[in-house]
Amino acid sequence: TVVHKSIARDAALKLGVKPVRSKLLQKYESKTQHFAGLPFGQREELTQRIQNILREYPFDVTVLKELLQNADDAKATKMYVILDMRQHGTESLPSDEWKDLQGPALLVWNDSVFSEKDLKGIQQLGLGNKRTDAESIGMYGIGFNVVYHLTDCPSFISDGTTLCVLDPHCRYIPGADIVTPGRRYDNLDERFWS
Repeated sequence: TVVHKSIARDAALKLGVKPVRSKLLQKYESKTQHFAGLPFGQREELTQRIQNILREYPFDVTVLKELLQNADDAKATKMYVILDMRQHGTESLPSDEWKDLQGPALLVWNDSVFSEKDLKGIQQLGLGNKRTDAESIGMYGIGFNVVYHLTDCPSFISDGTTLCVLDPHCRYIPGADIVTPGRRYDNLDERFWS
């Protein structure tokens, strides 16, 4: 299709006119590729990234120090660490995949609440949201990840209404995938806790 030179390019595109460039690229496409091309780019497997973090952070008192540091950054005034050796029942779980997550567990509690900024930051492995916070002890966004020394599937509850579960192996949480390896459940109510 040829367009008159007085018609603006944007208008022609809105009318569905294909640019000449797209026709030139068509000869380089495969049948499955189309104009958008094939996915390509550098990336690091999440599990490999976590493994690298764990090499840098030894499995010793460092784990508790990092959790205490996170509580301090959140302005918590109390923190408790409880080793829960119980094995919980599996009859009323959200899905069968959760059976392996029913204990024993290391429970860490503090009297602070995650903000939306915190929830976003914890998902940005190695970036976090503390880099620009002058009052924060942690600044590299990796401290929380020492919990992977203890579990493949860490979870946390904030304010009794939000449950976040990280599942980098996409093994336990239905709907977890390579793009979003975990789930956030909001507005938890009495029905959830019973």
